[in-house]
Amino acid sequence: MRERAVAARYAEGVFAAAQAPGEVEALRREIGELVRLASATPALGSLLERPDLDAEQKMAALQAALGGQVTQTVMGLLNTLVRHRRGNQLEVVAEAFDRLADEAAGVVHAAVRVAVPLTGEQRARLTAALGRLTGGTVTLEERIDPGVLAGASVQVRDRLIDGTAAGRLEQLRQALMRTEGRAR
Repeated sequence: MRERAVAARYAEGVFAAAQAPGEVEALRREIGELVRLASATPALGSLLERPDLDAEQKMAALQAALGGQVTQTVMGLLNTLVRHRRGNQLEVVAEAFDRLADEAAGVVHAAVRVAVPLTGEQRARLTAALGRLTGGTVTLEERIDPGVLAGASVQVRDRLIDGTAAGRLEQLRQALMRTEGRAR
């Protein structure tokens, strides 16, 4: 958890550096491409993580490898990560930056668990309802979970909306227990 909090601070620093319109999306693409490159190129990925090299050696190698391919902002991010021995957190920083960029653009991510895939109409209605609830543009990730049996469970930010059959039965059980407790 601490790693995510630290990564969020680095992402916030890069996000704050984005000034011009469209720069946030350009940085998002560039950081994402760098993460893909580090993942696809074992030498680059291991360079970021190697504890036996000092920051100057790592930065010299990164500068030679990436040279004019990345912006000063992204090179500054790499420099900061390397100097603080957090090169292995590039992917986590990228995820945190994505969340900040989505938040700034009014994009809200929601995950829905259902037993069977939603129809196009169900998906559209759910997306519209969640958009009204959150005030943002909702992207919906659908997860098929046979354990749901009926209904749906939706996670939006830190809120869980449990509309599953099991969830409704549990709510009914809790209500009955409260009523029974008052009747005594």
